[in-house]
Amino acid sequence: MDLTSAATLALVAVTLWLVWETRTASKRQLGVQTWLTLLQRFDSNEMKLARKRLVPQLSAYDRTKHDRVSETVLNLFEDVGTAHKLGYLDNDLADSSFSYYAVIWWEAAKPYVDEERRRKDGDESLFEDFERFANKMRREPVTADMLRAFLADEARLKPD
Repeated sequence: MDLTSAATLALVAVTLWLVWETRTASKRQLGVQTWLTLLQRFDSNEMKLARKRLVPQLSAYDRTKHDRVSETVLNLFEDVGTAHKLGYLDNDLADSSFSYYAVIWWEAAKPYVDEERRRKDGDESLFEDFERFANKMRREPVTADMLRAFLADEARLKPD
């Protein structure tokens, strides 16, 4: 192998490494940016109010009042789950910021989601990314006491 061939191979190797490094950095940056955007949405006054208003709708869920349940919070966690599933959300950041809330909100919303799916001809795709994310993040079963305490805390939320 002559010097020109060796130099060309070295240049190809460096170029491939740079492409890989750039792609990795871009994916990491996208994951962090997605997390920041979702975290800002989660911590917004609008979402705090939605979380607070959802507590009585789910803590005493009544099928006859099904259409009065707001899906704002559920849609947020569906978006978190979708971003996570597609790899657009950093795993560690998603876990540290959203796992606790997703797991317990999923438990609180399950009767509503089950009824919504039933009303939509058994469409299991409704809130499936929320469900998948919550199940992946679950470390222990949610007890009735944990759920009550969590909902009591959410009911006391005060927008800034």
